[in-house]
Amino acid sequence: MSCPDCFRGSVHAHGEPQGKIETVHGLRTYIAGGGSDIDGTRSKSSILYLPDAFSLKLVNNLLLADQYAARTGCRVLIPDVVYNGGMSPHVLPLMEGLMEPNASWSVGGVLGKLVTALRVIPYALPWLVFGHPSKVYPQVLAYARAMRAELPAGGKLGVAGFCWGAWGGTKLCAESAVEGGSDRLIDAQFNAHPSYIVDTPEVVVDAITKFKVPCASAVAEKDFQFNAEVAGKTEAKVRDAVGVTGGDGGYTYEFKIYKGCKHGFAVRAQQDTASMEGYKEALNQAVAWFDKYLN
Repeated sequence: MSCPDCFRGSVHAHGEPQGKIETVHGLRTYIAGGGSDIDGTRSKSSILYLPDAFSLKLVNNLLLADQYAARTGCRVLIPDVVYNGGMSPHVLPLMEGLMEPNASWSVGGVLGKLVTALRVIPYALPWLVFGHPSKVYPQVLAYARAMRAELPAGGKLGVAGFCWGAWGGTKLCAESAVEGGSDRLIDAQFNAHPSYIVDTPEVVVDAITKFKVPCASAVAEKDFQFNAEVAGKTEAKVRDAVGVTGGDGGYTYEFKIYKGCKHGFAVRAQQDTASMEGYKEALNQAVAWFDKYLN
């Protein structure tokens, strides 16, 4: 399910997107990296970036994809698969105002909250009805398989999922590269502050056990959904199924708790907060993970 924090956070202004938007495998796609390889630093691997609810409408996702591409050498693709092209960033300040505590409970304050709520409803209600990632999962699977099929010899496919995108990214890890095949589709997965997984924790176990895909998660300690407590229980289920990470069974997983961080921190962190420090650390976590298992 979605939570209020799925629609909170800030728009980042620390750079300009360096990629381009083109149609790839039938979908409008932001492409980061993947240019010429004159200096020999470009990776043969690619990363499928499944975004938060804001998708390509939020510049943060484009900037983050650029950083993944620059620091791993991989080509990074963000397909436009979120319902209605993504939630409008205009909802961010509205939701911040709505969730801000009303200390005085004055008549004006209460009325202001009601007005803000009425402005949020046209954004939130359609999303709650039509926005679940399962509704577009067949498209996501087909897109990932198409990415896999076009990799050069020696190339690998990673997936990074954030909030909305983490559910689909996790499910992809239990899929084969082709329908009915025996080779895995995904070679490494990273997700941050996943939504919906709290309702179906078995997808995490399946992601790790089916093809032994290395899976890492950046967990917000204070997440409405997949918080430190839930992550601990999920990790225990994985451990019961396959043993400790890096053990003789060959299963690799990582649940890293980001103290003081809230849902959305890895994409929409507010400046000068604990979440912004978490943003930087989660970026480092993802880059290190993909460098290890894709390059």
